[in-house]
Amino acid sequence: MASTSPSDMQEIDPVVVCKNVNVFYGDKQAINNISLDILPKTITAFIGPSGCGKSTFLRALNRMNDTIEGCRMEGEILIDNTNIYHPDIDVVPLRARVGMVFQKPNPFPKSIFDNVAYGPKIHGLAKTNAELADIVENALRGSGLWEEVRAGSYRSCILMRCVTVTIFLKQNPWTN
Repeated sequence: MASTSPSDMQEIDPVVVCKNVNVFYGDKQAINNISLDILPKTITAFIGPSGCGKSTFLRALNRMNDTIEGCRMEGEILIDNTNIYHPDIDVVPLRARVGMVFQKPNPFPKSIFDNVAYGPKIHGLAKTNAELADIVENALRGSGLWEEVRAGSYRSCILMRCVTVTIFLKQNPWTN
């Protein structure tokens, strides 16, 4: 059996590059000088005790920390070679690309259908309501969540809201 050495592999550019990332809540430093690269089509896990900064770091990747008063970020986070903290970056399209499912489901105050349809709608993937309904149903059936969502599970609905994102962040993947 042939083996593949690192020198045989093509160099792959990371999709996420974090350089000297520090996050503060007021004077309290929650993240201290994190630098890492995340390659495309990989699964990366952050493991540590409660309160160590895992969720804070995930929120930094889609600028959800911007919504927390007194929170500030230092350093640089690049997604596809674009500094997501550059002043000209619009966070709405960023968050459409970098979706996050929180430990506690956080649906929009709308129906399950509207929550699932949100991603395809903002990306213009359907021209008619019938096409949108087909996209939603096919996505739910393809993911094996159709029956669960029909039963009213908001957790699944939030997962499906991320079907069109480029980068998917999930807090506590081992919980329901």
